[in-house]
Order: sequence, then structure tokens, then C-alpha cells
Amino acid sequence: MMKALLVDDSKAARFAMSKLLKDQGLEVEMAASGEEALDKIATEPINIVFMDQSMPGMGGIAATRAITSNEKTAHIPVVLCTGNEGEKLEQMATEAGAIGVLTKPPREEQLKAVLAAIRTDSGEPPVAAVPEPVEEVPSGVDMETVMAEVEKLLDGLRTRIQEVEKGLESRIAEMARQAVRASEKGLQPIQSALAQMDDRIADKVKEQMAVDASNQRIQLEALRQQVNAGLDEMEEREERLREALLQEAQKQILPLVDRKVAVLRENLAEAREDAATRIAALEHQVAALQKSLLAKSALIAVLAAGAAFAAAYFLG
Repeated sequence: MMKALLVDDSKAARFAMSKLLKDQGLEVEMAASGEEALDKIATEPINIVFMDQSMPGMGGIAATRAITSNEKTAHIPVVLCTGNEGEKLEQMATEAGAIGVLTKPPREEQLKAVLAAIRTDSGEPPVAAVPEPVEEVPSGVDMETVMAEVEKLLDGLRTRIQEVEKGLESRIAEMARQAVRASEKGLQPIQSALAQMDDRIADKVKEQMAVDASNQRIQLEALRQQVNAGLDEMEEREERLREALLQEAQKQILPLVDRKVAVLRENLAEAREDAATRIAALEHQVAALQKSLLAKSALIAVLAAGAAFAAAYFLG
């Protein structure tokens, strides 16, 4: 079985595309970015790559060129998937080494043609035809649209049941009229035929209703999965928006903090200069006081010596 690597940053797109690939008999690996795709190709055996053209980080063109220009991975065919059509894009894809371009979501005949060419080149036998896949809802699911589709499907089921009931009543009425007209020929054969026809009609109605109900359940399950994928993608976008807002708030707050810090630094410098001036004045006053005290101490010492001399002179 061929293994395909599906590269797309959208969960909803990966879900829809992977179902189409699996319906074609492929084993599917997934990657959410060009960088992750290169890591998977380096570690896992991949037979074909379906590369989204527009992705954050390494885009589809750059990732395709990285695969086709590496001699270890150049043998892997790459199909570029895009929502934009144009000769310029096809030229860029060809120059990067892609074997073709598919629009998203791809038509089944386009996908079959690409896979048939790949299987022919690789010698792999073609895959038998598969049932028509359920139409996928595009990425960016709107809840109101989804609920409207669900209600539309339920209305279709109710209408189908009513049509079956009307058809059954019409057939029963017709058989009753036939039975009345044929009553002269004998009621027993007509009753037997009517019972057989009733059984066949009832079986057909039950079978058709079971098929319709099964198809509706499949479509509802697909819609439910797509809604969940859309909600996951919305949560991721909300988280990225929250981070962007936080970064923007930080960009606006940091300059304000820097200005406040600069003002505080200027005030601190002025306070330091004022304190230094006051300390210098105090030191000058202390020095003057010390000189005054020394002078007074010398005078006191002289007076004391004179007093001692006078006392010795008069007492002696």
C-alpha cells in the first residue's frame, strides 16, 4: 500500500483530504508544517507528498524545493495543493519540482489521474473504484451553516418518509380497487396476490428506509467530525490571537516602564548630588569646630600653665 504524506496547517483541510486519499486506498500520514514534513520524510518511508501551498513558516513551495533538491528525497513525487489557481503558481510549482497542482478540495477525477500516474511509474496495480465520498464541508466551519445543513438533511429524510408513505397508500388503494373489480372471479387468488405484493412492498420500503437512514447517519457523523475540527481550529486561532494581544500589550507597557525608570534614576541622581552637597557642608562645619576646639584647648593649657607658675611663685 502506498503511503502518502498530507501536509496542511488546517485541521479541517487535513480531515477532508485524508478521507479522499483513504478512499483511494492510500495510507495517510499527516504534518502541520513544512518543517514537520521534512522531519517525517527523513524518518519514514513516504511514496507521495500532498503539500499545501500557503502555510506559516516554511511555505509549500519552499518545502517542495527542499524535498526535490535533496538527492535522498528527490525520488518522492510532490503534488502542490492550493486554493488559488493560475499559470504563475503552476510555473512556480514546476520550478520547485512538483509533479502537478491540485485545487482544494480536489475533484475525484483529478486525484485519480495523479495517483494513476504515480502507480504506473512505481509499478503498483491500480486501486479498484470506491464509492463516491460524502461531500466535505470546507475549512472555517460556520456553526449556523452546519446546523442549517443538518436541518436540511433531516427535512430531506422526513420528506422521503412521507413520499414512501404516500406511495404505499396509493399502491394499497390501487390493489384494493383491483381486488374489488376482480371479486367476481374469486377473492382468494386476489387476496393471496395482494398479501404477496404487500410483503414485497413492505420489504422494499423497509430496505429503502434503512438505506436512507444509514446514509443520513454517515453524513451526520461526517458533519459532526468536521464541526469538532472547526472548533479545534477556532480554539487554536483564539490562542494565537491571545498571544498576539499579550505581546502587543507588552510592547506598549515596556516603553512606559522605561520612562518611569528613567525619571526615578534622574530623581535618584539629584538626591545623591543634594546629599553630597549637604555632607560636604557638614564636614566643613565639623572641621571649623575642631579648629575652634583646638584653639580653645591651647588657650586653656596656656592659662593653666600661667596659673601654676603664679601659684609656685607666690607660694614659694
